[in-house]
Amino acid sequence: MSKPNYYIGWLEELPERNRKAIRRLLIPIFVLLPLIALAVVYFAEPFNDHQFDFGNVQSFTGTYHEMPFPVLVLDEGQGPDLPDDHLLLVGYGKNGAKGFLQQAAKDKGPLDGKHIRLAGTLIYGDGRALLELTDQEKSVLEVLPAPSSSSIAPASAANPVTLAGEILDPKCWFGVMKPAEGKVHKSCAIRCISGGIPPVLRVSSDEGNRYYVLKGAAGEDVNDQILKFVGEQVLVQGEVYQQNGWWVIQTAPSTITYQTK
Repeated sequence: MSKPNYYIGWLEELPERNRKAIRRLLIPIFVLLPLIALAVVYFAEPFNDHQFDFGNVQSFTGTYHEMPFPVLVLDEGQGPDLPDDHLLLVGYGKNGAKGFLQQAAKDKGPLDGKHIRLAGTLIYGDGRALLELTDQEKSVLEVLPAPSSSSIAPASAANPVTLAGEILDPKCWFGVMKPAEGKVHKSCAIRCISGGIPPVLRVSSDEGNRYYVLKGAAGEDVNDQILKFVGEQVLVQGEVYQQNGWWVIQTAPSTITYQTK
């Protein structure tokens, strides 16, 4: 009696025809899977080289400016290896820095325009630098005497523009997360911006990227009003100026539109 050509679970051996069929299926799979993996790695867009110095809390001295958003302008020589000496301040976790600084001011006194020493974790890349207030309100170590050369740089003249770019969460984009752009990062960026981290418009050109902190038409925060545009390619109309080392675009959120393909 010949053996059946179909599989029966209680038989000790798989029929020859079944073995051949499975072999014909598995061999191409074992060959193709490594090739597919190599192709994905080869053609995938590489991550940027932005850095987050996780676990390395450092202290810096400089002049703190609260408006139009929290920035520490470093004293000369404080950040010789940094791409920028105007540190955009962000809070610990998915929080802005403003609340922690206001809490610190209850103990230290008013901080805006003061020469202070801050502790935090550096985030940097693409010519920009940020400082995370890792120890929250305790990140403000002390208020120092004003340096003899201290001065407040006025804002540059505002110019009307229409800019095309992507609205990003700068904390993640400049080093905390990878990838930190587009729809893949949209939900995370929304939570960060909802928590008070200033939204930033990245405008790309052949010369590289330029970053604009988004503010309202009267200079107010617009975090909650622009959440639906985060991680999207948009057109932003407004007035651009430069202050404390950062470009700022003041815009009415109602005028922001999605880019059409």
